[in-house]
Amino acid sequence: DIYDQLTKATHFTKFDFKSGYFQVPLDKADRPKTAFSTRDRHFQFKVLPQGLTNGPPTFQRIVNQILGPNRWKHVLAYID
Repeated sequence: DIYDQLTKATHFTKFDFKSGYFQVPLDKADRPKTAFSTRDRHFQFKVLPQGLTNGPPTFQRIVNQILGPNRWKHVLAYID
C-alpha cells in the first residue's frame, strides 16, 4: 500500500521524532510495569520508555491519531 501511494507523490518530507517516546505519559497504574532497581534506589518511568514490547505500536497509534483523516490521503506514517 505504501509503495502504491508513493509512486504518485511529488513532495516528500520527514519528521524526526527524537525523544518522541519520552513525550508519551504513562498512566500511574502502568508505571510499576516499567520499574527497575539499582543497589541504591528503585525507579519507575513516568513516560513511555524505549524497549517495551508495546511501545512501537502505542507510538504508531498516537501518530495515526495526530494525522487523522489525512492519513493515506495526503500523508503516510512509517516508523522505523
